[in-house]
Amino acid sequence: MKNLNICLVSDTVFDVNGVSRFIQDFAKEAVTYNKEFTVITSTKKEAEESFANIKNIKPIFRMKMPYYQSLDLVLPNFFKIKAEIKKLNPDLLHISTPGTVGLCALISAKLLKIPVVGIYHTDFPAYMYKNTKNRFVRWGTIKFLKFFYGSYKVLFSRSDEYFKTLKEQLGFKDEDLYLLKAGINIESFDKEYKDDSIWDKYKVDNKKFKVLYVGRVSVEKNVHKLLNLWQEAKLENSQLILVGDKELKNRVENDSITYLGRKRGIELSKIYASSDCFIFPSTTDTLGQVVMEAMASSLPVIVTTKGGPKTFVKKEFGYIVDINSNKEIIEALTELSKKDKEYFFKKKKAYEFMRDMSISHSFLDFWQKNEEIFKKLS
Repeated sequence: MKNLNICLVSDTVFDVNGVSRFIQDFAKEAVTYNKEFTVITSTKKEAEESFANIKNIKPIFRMKMPYYQSLDLVLPNFFKIKAEIKKLNPDLLHISTPGTVGLCALISAKLLKIPVVGIYHTDFPAYMYKNTKNRFVRWGTIKFLKFFYGSYKVLFSRSDEYFKTLKEQLGFKDEDLYLLKAGINIESFDKEYKDDSIWDKYKVDNKKFKVLYVGRVSVEKNVHKLLNLWQEAKLENSQLILVGDKELKNRVENDSITYLGRKRGIELSKIYASSDCFIFPSTTDTLGQVVMEAMASSLPVIVTTKGGPKTFVKKEFGYIVDINSNKEIIEALTELSKKDKEYFFKKKKAYEFMRDMSISHSFLDFWQKNEEIFKKLS
């Protein structure tokens, strides 16, 4: 069988989010395993490190994306994107985002007669409804996605929780849906990064039970519900640590809440490993990469009954709660804050579970499935 050549196109590659980290990690794995894998994006943002297999085609224009201020909405140069794809001549074209860059790639693939496959990273209909509370907007988003994904040969989901949604909303059949094995860079997120002195820098009392959240501080992540609960619960000797871009209009201020803003690299790794537990109130994430990063850092986790994280979080190391039940969330936080034998058992199990969830395992599984897909389409 010929060596497979894959091109992946994404609107987000150099941003501070789970999808960008995932794509960058895949680009590194491709080099490690000597695979023909090239990423194309279009942004005015700069990468923190150099990637030989990531091509950034500068956009003509950019603006802040509505409802997602940390991302840019760009007007890409369609002809340069098409020319780059033609030059690469991939066997399969992966499109991981239904934005303007993804749309350029989709049109290019049709013109160049290249089969299109993709990855469904975000539950956009739920995301848009969370931000607008408008059912018509949700309906319109579903209609657009049905059009966008209509010519895809195959669609990957980061958790099987969304297979039913993809079949019902977008019309995919079982045989056209593939599970993308979950995985993160476990070398970058590990309990060995624990450094309690980091809290001095942020003026956080290290004696407090530190509850960490990483992600956009925004409505669609349900952070407003978490903040309201925290204010009402008045948990003794506990501190809520929020890491990520702040997008809430009415930000709750409280001595027991610390906003750290955007963090990355070693600093982020230390924050994870030096916290006491992790909470993720989102119900729209198809996987929840930050949850896995927390577990790899040996943190017990609290996730919701809706969304991707519940598919891999087990009672041995976490809690699955109703985001609308303050009682359930408070009980979980109270139990963990005891730091008893059960707490340290959960920390140990979370860490052990993630040892088999490396990005290498995920990439190699992805590559094998794409070889199967190409053979089926040939």
